[in-house]
Amino acid sequence: MSLLARCCSVLFVVLMLLVTSRPLFAEEPAPLLRIGCLDVSDFPDDAPERLLVSYTRHYLDEISRSTGWQYQYMPMNERTAREMLRQGSIDMYFPAQQMGTDESEFSLSTEGAAYSILSVYAMEDSALAANEPAALNNKKIGVLDTELHAYALTSLGREQGVRADPVVYETSDELHRALFLGEVDAIIDRASCRRDDEKLLQRVALLPARFLASKKREGLLKNLSDVILYTRRVNPSFETQLSKMFLDRAQAQLVRFTATEEAYLASAPVLRVAYVSSHAPFFDEPNAGDVPDGIYPSVLRLLGETIGLYFNFVPAEDNDHALKMLRTGEADLFFCVYNNTSSVRDLCFTSTFATEDFSYVVRRGTSEIPPGPVRVALSSWFVGARTYLNEQHPDWQIVPVAEPADCLRLLEDGGCDYAFLPSLFLQQSGILATHPGLTVLASYSAELPVSIAISGDQPRILQSVLTKGLLKLDPRRAREIINEHMTSRLTLMTAIMRYPVQTVALACVVLLALFLALFHVSRSRIERRQAVILRRKNEELEQAVEEQKKLMRARDIYKQEAEIDPLTGLLNKKAIRAVYEEMVASPLKDGAFHAFFIMDLDHFKEMNDTYGHQAGDDVLRRFAEDIRSIFRQSDHIGRFGGDEFTVLMPNVTTRTAVEHHARRLMSAAQELEVRDDHSLLSVSIGVALVPMHGTAYDDVFMAADAALYDVKRAGRNGWKIYDAKKDGGILCTEGK
Repeated sequence: MSLLARCCSVLFVVLMLLVTSRPLFAEEPAPLLRIGCLDVSDFPDDAPERLLVSYTRHYLDEISRSTGWQYQYMPMNERTAREMLRQGSIDMYFPAQQMGTDESEFSLSTEGAAYSILSVYAMEDSALAANEPAALNNKKIGVLDTELHAYALTSLGREQGVRADPVVYETSDELHRALFLGEVDAIIDRASCRRDDEKLLQRVALLPARFLASKKREGLLKNLSDVILYTRRVNPSFETQLSKMFLDRAQAQLVRFTATEEAYLASAPVLRVAYVSSHAPFFDEPNAGDVPDGIYPSVLRLLGETIGLYFNFVPAEDNDHALKMLRTGEADLFFCVYNNTSSVRDLCFTSTFATEDFSYVVRRGTSEIPPGPVRVALSSWFVGARTYLNEQHPDWQIVPVAEPADCLRLLEDGGCDYAFLPSLFLQQSGILATHPGLTVLASYSAELPVSIAISGDQPRILQSVLTKGLLKLDPRRAREIINEHMTSRLTLMTAIMRYPVQTVALACVVLLALFLALFHVSRSRIERRQAVILRRKNEELEQAVEEQKKLMRARDIYKQEAEIDPLTGLLNKKAIRAVYEEMVASPLKDGAFHAFFIMDLDHFKEMNDTYGHQAGDDVLRRFAEDIRSIFRQSDHIGRFGGDEFTVLMPNVTTRTAVEHHARRLMSAAQELEVRDDHSLLSVSIGVALVPMHGTAYDDVFMAADAALYDVKRAGRNGWKIYDAKKDGGILCTEGK
């Protein structure tokens, strides 16, 4: 490039900087993003489409915590969204995917945080019925030229025995036009592309999706992707929890039974479930008839209601007897930990039915699991648990014990190093209260996968039917069942029904004790001492958990009382000074400075005297909220006392940003309403800049306070930036 051309380029840049109405690095308020999203108003409340939109909206809410973004959601289909993106009427749309047409105009985010449903659609007046895959046999099905669509059709055909004739189209518009013209009987596409005259026949798959924006807003998409990655880094469990709330429930509704499986369910026999009683809370004694109580029977009944199966429960003497019943045809199902050994090769297993948490019980004073070979007491409640643990931990010496209580006694007697017991059993039974020398290692636990074993006499199809049925269960309802069985429900009637002999004996003892009470004072004293001992033991068990909670609560309360203004929730005078000194100790960004605001509400005392302190406190709280909404999350806002507020803006790049925030503060103060009157209040603001007006807190505070005083002397309702070069220490930028 010639010297003349370079000079012209530099001159052009200078002219653009002079004429532009906004500085290049001016601080901007948090934007309001107009986001198009799938219109789910026609779907039921728990439909997968609604769940997926809720998933993304919750994700965006989490993102707003670090960006300050605000959202306006506008339901629409993707076709409408693309037109509005061209016009600039919306900023983004979800869920979207690459469509192969006019992509030069649009960009997709690199990170997802969105999902869509791939479904089969037909015209509204089509004779094809919904949720009847067999009706698609020998029909022409339109698909896009993508691997996902081809796989979805192949999967549908394989699972449902459907032989469809695929017709491939390049774009989604061509696909839907072909359906409208009758070139195909149905199409496979995403819910966001469905037209108003089309009806849903069958959901096929759940797909990851992206955010869509015009090429002009690629920077917005990049910022969004960066914040998604940041959220995953600082809060890695957030997506997992969100998936359990929405994705798992949506995926469960996409589980489909094949035509063969549907036929089996229509004529399935009553399945006999072998169980060993007195394994509470998993299996317990029957309340009435032959139906046992417990978590697993309740979940099985829920499974039967979900897919149309019926179960009878057959008691077994022990686990070996239950397995024998499966092999001799006396039972069809049994719960166990799946282990791939020759002893169970004649049985089939479902996928993991539940994941049971096991706790390590040790002698009090033990802080960790000893390394190397250890002796582990394990109850025989879960068939296969011993084999499973031997495979996972070959150096463990498993000591099989019949009952969990026997494990604890063996541990107390020194027959093992620790006991490995189900956490739900320990929580419900409270058995550790009677073993004061034992405790649970809170930092150690393990999960064992529990499956349903199926008798070899049952058809293979039962394995897939039960596995799919388990996938279709609502995880929320399963959690409710567990909670229901973790609470004690023992009443007088159930105690008599469960333990008639023991109940009668206890009644006799109580009656005899009433008559002999005067002659057995010593026995009463012993019983009272035992009660005191048991209470102390319970307190010791709870102390480990409560101690940490108390320390955390005390720390939080102390921190809040020391740093937070109780009326407004802002930083107090001491906290503002501490934040300032910490900020000044850190290096400034290149070309940046800090801005320190001090502001007073004008005429606040007169308003407070006229309308009372309650109205005054309400004004202070509302003005504090206004200040929060005006400044960035990185800014520090405090109440110095009375109606005086302070704001510390770190790393500001231009004075224009300071002026912009000062004007917004004046507008906010003038809009404060007191008894339907907007004319009572205004605000006076003084600003000092660091390091231009000093770095010591007292110097900067005095500079800002001097600027504030000059505003008040000039008639209030204004703002000034301190300038030490002028007479009296004040000049400078001001506004009303």
